[in-house]
Amino acid sequence: MENSADGSDGDRLVTRTQIAAMAEVTRAAVTTWERRAASFPTPRRTAGQDYFHESEVLDWLDGRRVPSHRRTRGEDEHSTYGERARRRRSSGAGVQEGPTGHDARTAPGPRAKPSSGDAETIRTLMGPLAERVGGADMPIGYVNLLAALYFLRMLRPEGWHRVTAYPTSGDGPRSSGALLRLIGSEADVALRHVGSLPETRDALGRLEPRRFEDLMEVVRLVGSLGPHAFQLIIEGYEEKAQLGSREFFTPLPMAYVMAGLAQAARGTAAGSVYDPYFRGGELLGAAADMVMRARRGPGSADAPPPRLLGQTPKRATLPLASMNLALRGVRFALRLKTGEQPWERPWLQKPVDLVLTNPPFNMKDTWRKTTRTGDWPYGAPPVGNDNLAYPQYALSVLAEGGRAALVMPNKAGNSGNAAERAIRRALVEQGVVECVVALPDRLFSGTPVPVCVWLLRHPADAGDDVLFLDARDLGTVQRGGRRVLAYDDVSSIIDAYAALRSGDGSARPCASPSVAVPGARVDRESLRRIDHSLNPLDHIGGSPLPNSGTSGIEAKAEAWAEVSRLTEHCALLDERTADLPAELETDRVVQGPRRWVTLAELCDIQAGPSHALLAPKDRIPHGEVPVVAPKHLRDGEVSDSGDERVSSGLADRLKRYRLEAGDVVCVRAGAMGPPALVRGGQTGWLMSSNVIRLRCRAGAEVVPDYLLAVLSRPEAIDWVRDRAAATAAPFITKAVLGSQEVLLPPLDVQQRIVESLVLLRERSTAHRELAVALTRARELLVGQLMGSRTATNPSTT
Repeated sequence: MENSADGSDGDRLVTRTQIAAMAEVTRAAVTTWERRAASFPTPRRTAGQDYFHESEVLDWLDGRRVPSHRRTRGEDEHSTYGERARRRRSSGAGVQEGPTGHDARTAPGPRAKPSSGDAETIRTLMGPLAERVGGADMPIGYVNLLAALYFLRMLRPEGWHRVTAYPTSGDGPRSSGALLRLIGSEADVALRHVGSLPETRDALGRLEPRRFEDLMEVVRLVGSLGPHAFQLIIEGYEEKAQLGSREFFTPLPMAYVMAGLAQAARGTAAGSVYDPYFRGGELLGAAADMVMRARRGPGSADAPPPRLLGQTPKRATLPLASMNLALRGVRFALRLKTGEQPWERPWLQKPVDLVLTNPPFNMKDTWRKTTRTGDWPYGAPPVGNDNLAYPQYALSVLAEGGRAALVMPNKAGNSGNAAERAIRRALVEQGVVECVVALPDRLFSGTPVPVCVWLLRHPADAGDDVLFLDARDLGTVQRGGRRVLAYDDVSSIIDAYAALRSGDGSARPCASPSVAVPGARVDRESLRRIDHSLNPLDHIGGSPLPNSGTSGIEAKAEAWAEVSRLTEHCALLDERTADLPAELETDRVVQGPRRWVTLAELCDIQAGPSHALLAPKDRIPHGEVPVVAPKHLRDGEVSDSGDERVSSGLADRLKRYRLEAGDVVCVRAGAMGPPALVRGGQTGWLMSSNVIRLRCRAGAEVVPDYLLAVLSRPEAIDWVRDRAAATAAPFITKAVLGSQEVLLPPLDVQQRIVESLVLLRERSTAHRELAVALTRARELLVGQLMGSRTATNPSTT
């Protein structure tokens, strides 16, 4: 789905009835136009209703003159329905305006961090409460609930009041379903007015709250969040859903690095910013935040906010991005474009000042040697690998003086693929690469792989040198092992770029003591000698922590601060779990009724497709749908290694083998190991031939997490191994697996057991993280005490 508008401001969604009001015609006339004119805008259908982008409608009405018998006072033979609609709009008589956003002063900027209280509230919202309210569709449906509530609270006070007043309004019993419909309807009204497809009500309809009180607790907690908490909701969802590389969001500090580099390189405020693969709107939001922050400075108050434009193939995250940007009170136009790449039938009608994007990429050298056709000024990328397609597309839509900042895999900088080497050569020789920044690993929740940021310039501003920065040592490792850049780290990178840009010389490290990020300016001739490599590590030596000095002391202090934080966290979890044995020994838990039930009675059991239906040749490097094999079942979770994928078309043909949230996946053939549970973000993934799935039947009175825990016990795994070992090669049949019995307590007891297991797992994880942090702190201390050149060597005294 795509359209040809250029993203004019105020691009709301309108219905056919509203189009009739805009043009002052009957609704039947609009229907006739749509039926007879092939150029009439294409509607977007959701929740049983068709919607049109107002900008597209206005463009079409501009080409339709008002006939003489339909003219009103002041109109002549040159007047168009578009002019009429715009007059009504400017007079306030057109389509009703929606929320315009809160004061920009409350928008988060590079220094505005959410409060620690908000972070704790989000942790509570993403804990066991998420499971109780979200049900099987927890990750995507639940985050839509949190985002919708926060959006209403900040931008639609009347809607928020109706939601909070629901428990005490009207007669009759209150129900979770009715409250969810109310929340969804109110959010959809607000979304439609900011130009986003109103799909929240449908998304919330898939939630399965266990108790009305749990849903009201979610409303209460969201009501306590501060003005900068939306990003915490996005990050909490990302961690909970365990998103893959095509879905995960860009960490906000990293978004500020990209926006800051592009803005510093451009020198003047950007009038338009474009993201051809927006995720949660972080990059566009970061660009808006940068401009808002600059406007608070002297002499910059009159700088208008930029137009924000974006496209995505991901329908699920479109409302999230719309809310994210609307909360900032800025102009934006976001489009859903499915089935095509951004460079196929381009959307933009005029160049933009900045392109910021974190596109999906392929980490591997493609196995195909042929190249695709099309207009590729720097060389055709390999088929099945878009790593170097996005940089070329970004350059093609830049206005003169514009800049593009892209997240790129390190592999793209020195890939040995012939087509990619040729593209790198052309980019370097034509001088459009301005800077490449190597970033730390583990910045994203979905992968530990480190990435780079490529800063590109319009060909009219071509230069002879490329700047390289090594920021791999920045950031701190936090809970869960993820590395987070601090806002001081953001400033260090941008300052290092500015210092290196203003210097001279080539292929020499930047030695300024005020710059914490090592860098080098490399000329074109030097790049030619190493095959035009754009990997900073090929140009900058290693950057180990110094043996002594301020930065070493700071690193040691940060390491011990991390130890202290984790020690406190462990103590909190120790305290929370200390009474679990006593709590689980109540009469209800220990003596409650139990029954033995076979898996065949509880679940619909489906083996994976045969090799004839899903053969090894069907795996393709650029496939959209992950294939789940036994190797992807680890620690009770389903992972995506990125190397087992098929096309969406093939997956649709094998829809009976697609997974849903709440499915338990077991090994069918091979080494029998523990099963894993499918989470909401993995709905639609495809089973391989060597796995078998269990889907709890409606009314079976079993909690999927409880079933997973039972089947993960050693005796349950041994039961499967014994029966699989009876065949020549380990193999379990559907009938045999279905005969396995499990002991089921009542639902509330199952849920209590699951919540306790979650807490114990968090406690175990926290203690492992503490052990890692202690080891790191010890290494730094040893390095400081023993690594000095002036220290006395005991063996020589």
